Amino acid sequence: MYKDKALSADESKMLTSVFWRQHLLVAGINHVRMQGLAYAWILKNALKKLYTNEADYYAAMKRHTQFFNTAPQLGTFIMGLSLSMEKEKAEGKDIDDDAINAVKVGLMGPFAGIGDSFFQGTLRIIATGVGLGLSQAGNILGIVLFSLIYSVPMVWLRYYGLKLSYMLGSKYLQEAMESGLLKVITKGASILGIIMVGAMTFQMVSFPISFQAKIGGVDFVLQKVLDSICLGILPLSITLFCYWLLKKQANPAYVLIGLIVFAYSTVFAGLTGGPMPK
Repeated sequence: MYKDKALSADESKMLTSVFWRQHLLVAGINHVRMQGLAYAWILKNALKKLYTNEADYYAAMKRHTQFFNTAPQLGTFIMGLSLSMEKEKAEGKDIDDDAINAVKVGLMGPFAGIGDSFFQGTLRIIATGVGLGLSQAGNILGIVLFSLIYSVPMVWLRYYGLKLSYMLGSKYLQEAMESGLLKVITKGASILGIIMVGAMTFQMVSFPISFQAKIGGVDFVLQKVLDSICLGILPLSITLFCYWLLKKQANPAYVLIGLIVFAYSTVFAGLTGGPMPK
């Protein structure tokens, strides 16, 4: 591995460990925290080096098990920033726990969109186009070229993105704290994270009502009535209700089970599950 002169030997070794472990970012996905548990496991050895106090180490581990989900190809950039902030915190700098999480949450959405669009939607298609013709002709170079075109940029970006973000974070974090810029970044990242949650709610939470009836000879379509009040009011209400339950320390697994039971019940009752009314 390349050893940058700006990094000490211990830091270079620490980042190399994180680089190898980050390949398993998507191996520990679950419906409650997505990549959160894997994220904490990836940083585990690095956090243990940074925090000599066991209580601080466990607090950092708990901090990084929170919900996290982004494109794996760009995830290392966020990991480098996390480690920079954790390093400053371990050295006694005044960095709030919420600031570390806010930066993660604020970046994971945009990075997910950029990473998926470029690697899955663009580079993978190009690599497939180059390799497919050779593979159909029985030429093994098709597989080789596909792997090189798709994998080499991805591995390079993961490794050097990690080092770059760690070095930039270490270099500018102190200045950001002294000037008050860190608070601005934290607030901006929090706002961006909330916007991404709102966008994901609209795109990914669906609850179309299929109930229709005739009232006074006029077709009554409940979904149209709800849409006239507020477009997407039911998905938004369900999301806010789940958020309220989680704020009340409800077990996320029970919330998921409740949603599944609720969904099946409404489908069997004929209230939802059908095609969207035109």
